[in-house]
Amino acid sequence: MAATRPRLPDDTVFYSIYPDSTLSTSSLQSLHLQILDHLSPLISDYIWQHEPFNLSLSTTAIPHLHGHLRFGDNLEDEWFTVFLLFEISRAFHALSIRVWDSDGEFLLIEAAFHLPRWLNPDNSENRLFIRRGDLHIIPKTSLPDPTLVDSLNFLINNENESRASEAIQNAVKRKISDYPHRAKRNMHNVRVRVPVSVAQVLKHEPCLISLAVEGFYDRDIDTMKYAAKMERFLSKGKEEELVLVNVKMSRAMYAQLMQQTFQAPKCYPMPSRSGDAAGYLEAELGMKIACGFEMVYWQRKKEGDEGKGSTRSKYFESLEKSGYFEGLIPGSKEYKRLMENAEEYYRKSNLFVRTSEMLSAPVRRIDEILALPHSVNDFRSQEVPPADDDSWLYSGED
Repeated sequence: MAATRPRLPDDTVFYSIYPDSTLSTSSLQSLHLQILDHLSPLISDYIWQHEPFNLSLSTTAIPHLHGHLRFGDNLEDEWFTVFLLFEISRAFHALSIRVWDSDGEFLLIEAAFHLPRWLNPDNSENRLFIRRGDLHIIPKTSLPDPTLVDSLNFLINNENESRASEAIQNAVKRKISDYPHRAKRNMHNVRVRVPVSVAQVLKHEPCLISLAVEGFYDRDIDTMKYAAKMERFLSKGKEEELVLVNVKMSRAMYAQLMQQTFQAPKCYPMPSRSGDAAGYLEAELGMKIACGFEMVYWQRKKEGDEGKGSTRSKYFESLEKSGYFEGLIPGSKEYKRLMENAEEYYRKSNLFVRTSEMLSAPVRRIDEILALPHSVNDFRSQEVPPADDDSWLYSGED
């Protein structure tokens, strides 16, 4: 009996990028950096729901780049990822790209009414690719039961035969036609009143708002106990002064915060409802964010996943295992050259992966930020722009 495949998570998109020619590790690293550099203007200000777009090297039988991204309740992240993959394929022609999720080849679902009759979920594996900005489907007549290697070779040698029909192209591309402008429109700026510790964290690392929202939205009985004490983010208790700041988040995050009622902990310095109505709403939203930070901070600290060695040491261990140093003697001239190349790659790529690292291991970074000198005075005099209009939340606007 054939082993069944493990079920993929429902809220995660997966992708792989295959160069036309077999690349050495150093060439694959170079491609990796070129792709990240190309995407940087598109993703630098984007706030991801759970984790940012990422790529890693795979030096298996078919060397390639791959990644996965958890989008949770925010489908915008999944479709923005699809847009980025199409963008990569337009900029780097000698690549073939696969993308899938728990529904399988989900791009085909968008084009369901235009697919050839022979194509179905049972025979679609290793058939659907993105290449040179277009969708490609490996024909059944050419490859009845294609392996991945078969399909990649076919795309290189018979590209015109595999290009999907205009109807299929249009159906899929319609979903991403508004990007990257839609990605900017998906961001929502809001004014909130928060403890100075929360303001300090968001000042240095705005992307951590996604963790705060996750902590609030996914709270349970155990994490609520942390919010009741607010030991990390509310050191002065009710004596703590709240500061007004602007916070950028996705519309999905804003909806998650707004659509749930939540009683402030007894130790929290909430203003009176009878005073400034707008100020109270700003403080209420800020309280949810602060409690989210408190809950996720202690939950991650308790899990203790952050003390398993530095990313740098893991990176060089993986190079050793992959045969990158080709059995060379440490200290030899060639070994030193490869080591210098690896150091340079790590330094450059680390600028992009630090956000991913921070979201998966935030406790250390939060502690670093809160160890820096900070006070209420740092935020008192700053000008805070008005919040974005949130009528979309109540009108059903897409």
